Amino acid sequence: MELQLSELKNNEGQLISIDESGSLDTISFHDDELEVREDLRITGGAIFTSEEVIDVSLDFSTTVIEHCRRCLEPIETDIDRHEEIEFRPDMDAEVTSEGNLSIYKYESGSGAIDLLPYIIRFIKLDLDPYPLCKDDCQGLCPKCGANLNEEEDHSCETEEEGEAKDPRMEKLAELL
Repeated sequence: MELQLSELKNNEGQLISIDESGSLDTISFHDDELEVREDLRITGGAIFTSEEVIDVSLDFSTTVIEHCRRCLEPIETDIDRHEEIEFRPDMDAEVTSEGNLSIYKYESGSGAIDLLPYIIRFIKLDLDPYPLCKDDCQGLCPKCGANLNEEEDHSCETEEEGEAKDPRMEKLAELL
């Protein structure tokens, strides 16, 4: 998923179409490795301007599997996004933005621009850092780990108050 700079420069001012599919196994997100269920589909186009600016318009889609933060059940998150990106060779900063336009720096002497890291950044913007399978998710039982959404009448054997489960803790239990 690379833009070849030589092809863009040879066709200055003309739209070079992008139509690719690629496989991603996982995406790292907040210390989790999220499974990517569907191939990443990318369409759009790129134009090299006389100022050596590369304007890229991308549409991409895929499905990422997140996990509920309360019950750990899988949640399918469909990603369908449009992004406008501009690559400039003479920027002081690595990244800036102007409205809905994301602007990145590129090395004019390089042979290609790999779009995948930028696309992964945008995919992460659509992911929820604390996903829930449903708003009223009950989560897991803190004693036995049972999914409380599936067992409405769930009850664990509860300790009597003041009774210690571990005999080494009996003295502390007596204080309660």
